[in-house]
Amino acid sequence: MDAAPQLTPGIYLNIFPVNLPVEAVPVMQAPRSSFQDLRPLREELEDKNVWVYADGDLVYGYGPEMLQLEARGFDSATVQLVETPRLATRLIVEGLANALMADGYECFLRMGRWQAYSPTEFSEVAGGKVRVHQGYDMRAYFWRDLASDELVFGLILDINWLLRDSAGQPLSMRNMKQQYGSGIAVEIGRVQSEYLPRSNKINTEVARQRIQEHVLPVIRRYPEFDLPIGGRVSLLPEPVRVILGGDER
Repeated sequence: MDAAPQLTPGIYLNIFPVNLPVEAVPVMQAPRSSFQDLRPLREELEDKNVWVYADGDLVYGYGPEMLQLEARGFDSATVQLVETPRLATRLIVEGLANALMADGYECFLRMGRWQAYSPTEFSEVAGGKVRVHQGYDMRAYFWRDLASDELVFGLILDINWLLRDSAGQPLSMRNMKQQYGSGIAVEIGRVQSEYLPRSNKINTEVARQRIQEHVLPVIRRYPEFDLPIGGRVSLLPEPVRVILGGDER
């Protein structure tokens, strides 16, 4: 296995700048007023390679089979992603989720956020009765650069955890404490690097350790990926760095 990428000393955010395609991409679009509730339409499209997303006064449709939306009142169009930033952030996260799923990850929406876990990569605690799966929480964000006055896009990648039993069924911390005792929380905390190995002491370097050992390797593994709307994005390998300053006297 390659050595983990290294960051120079400093303060970093787990936000990685994203380069969007400059060319226009094809979409389908319809007035939002025609689809006050998107749930019925999404249920119709559940088994098809086409998705819909509402932003402002428009509903966008995209995907390999998006021409099916013509029968539902959508028209063909093209958009510049930098001019539709909310759509762009959604597509960035969906693109990375698709890349992870192609490599065997389970990806799903939970409370409006994409999460990913590997079903085959986990650590065992409680004598093998509890599996701790490391996963990722994925979001995207955009902001305006003060120097260039242009929009900048970033991928936010957090570490997440999924607890399952040996049969793959979800577990809750409350039930595990009742079954295995309060020490199970420390066992799980060691796997999550919240505690130092073979110790009950808090790991004060956990944030740096997670970004160095877990987040950066993912960014290096997926420096580019396809968007579900067409085109590819690329990720800068170094996260956003915090520059501390003060008033000049």
